[in-house]
Amino acid sequence: MCSTSVDQLKPRMKAVLLFCVVAVAAADKSARIANHQYGIEEDGSYQSNYETTNGIKAQEDGISYPGNVPESGNYVRSGSYSYEWEGVTYTVTWTADENGFHPEGDHLPDFSHTREHIGGIEEHL
Repeated sequence: MCSTSVDQLKPRMKAVLLFCVVAVAAADKSARIANHQYGIEEDGSYQSNYETTNGIKAQEDGISYPGNVPESGNYVRSGSYSYEWEGVTYTVTWTADENGFHPEGDHLPDFSHTREHIGGIEEHL
């Protein structure tokens, strides 16, 4: 039986999302949040979308998989964000899970070969 309930996770997830929105808006002090939608389900899944007045757009969804002991478990999340800089729109799509954060975008280097090159973390322990 899991000791971490969905109700216990809701405030943490809201705090993380709020922090991300504030951090992005802080980059342009005149930027404001123009639209924000957030929903969480009983199974621990959630969706979040926001857009700022300076054109930043982001969406995220995920689900919590609580562990067998308190303060353990995992989130599986995915999303994207886009912004414009010097007339070019940059978009990053990403996933995050027990294997880390994995961003992809036309403007980002391809790190898909990294695990093959350096091996898994367990090989370095």
